[in-house]
Amino acid sequence: MSQIVIIVMMDFETGKISLKYGDNAPEGYGLSMMQATFDFIYLVYKRDASIDGAVRGVCNEYGLSEDFLMDYLVENKYLLNKVGKKEFASQLKKYNTKALKKILKKHGLKTSGKRDRIEKRILENKLLGNDYYLSSKSRVFYKNKKRRIRIFDKYLSNHYYFSEFNEYYMDNFRKKEEKIPIEYIKQHLKRASEDENHRMYTWNNHIMAELYHDKKNCKGMLEYVLKNFCINLNPVWKIDDLKNHGGLSLETYNSLLFLNNKIGRNRIISAYFYIWDSFNFEKIIVSKYIGYRYLKDILNCKDYNGIVEDLKSNFYCSDDLKIKKITQKTLFDF
Repeated sequence: MSQIVIIVMMDFETGKISLKYGDNAPEGYGLSMMQATFDFIYLVYKRDASIDGAVRGVCNEYGLSEDFLMDYLVENKYLLNKVGKKEFASQLKKYNTKALKKILKKHGLKTSGKRDRIEKRILENKLLGNDYYLSSKSRVFYKNKKRRIRIFDKYLSNHYYFSEFNEYYMDNFRKKEEKIPIEYIKQHLKRASEDENHRMYTWNNHIMAELYHDKKNCKGMLEYVLKNFCINLNPVWKIDDLKNHGGLSLETYNSLLFLNNKIGRNRIISAYFYIWDSFNFEKIIVSKYIGYRYLKDILNCKDYNGIVEDLKSNFYCSDDLKIKKITQKTLFDF
């Protein structure tokens, strides 16, 4: 499968974010809204630029319309347009009482009273700065940029778009670093399972197995390799297109041989029965027992092509194939 090397890919018309499938690259992928957002926050947060001035500068740099950028920043809550007490108080700290009175005088308002009355008058008339202000989310985005990019580049950049990960990170940045990519992939697995999307489900399992392989965690890797083994043998989400089903993937075959060498066949077979039952299949094409026999063939190093051809001829390309409804009690009867 070809990989797309540009980090950020997003379709600005539909907001569609997905895995980096070579045949599914959204339009507009050359523009990084993450970088544009970071530059905007930098100008306001570190260079004391006005909101309007920062928007204008970033739009000139990236060829964006000012309305588009403002809508994007407000929609994603990098900018808020109602001044809360905390934000207002932080703005007030920049001014002494004399400066605040000058602001009131400039707008033809009373300058009398103690500081708290002066502050209230400025708040009610929205005189301090712009109606919009940087949210706390913007500050987190700015301060955590390096950590966010490091996690993405190390674990996820070969398979996912940054824009979606960035949104996930903003909601989960307090978690331990090693948990963030794992839980992010699990979110994709859950979505693929709910959508009954075979391709997305198997590929995300493969990514998770690869991650655990890199961590040298064979137990974690085994769970996701076997999930792919089970769903590829019994592709119940592809019943209407079985003749085009490739059967057992070569990645799963090789991963099982690797695990067989590392942890032994007994642990793999024991885990297989547990993983199969976790699917709670309502229909089956290949039964659990027959799947067990194929698993033994793999662990005995039977030729990969022979296993695939056997599956196709006996199941996926069979004209008289009958999809069986099952219960756990009758599972071994098929």
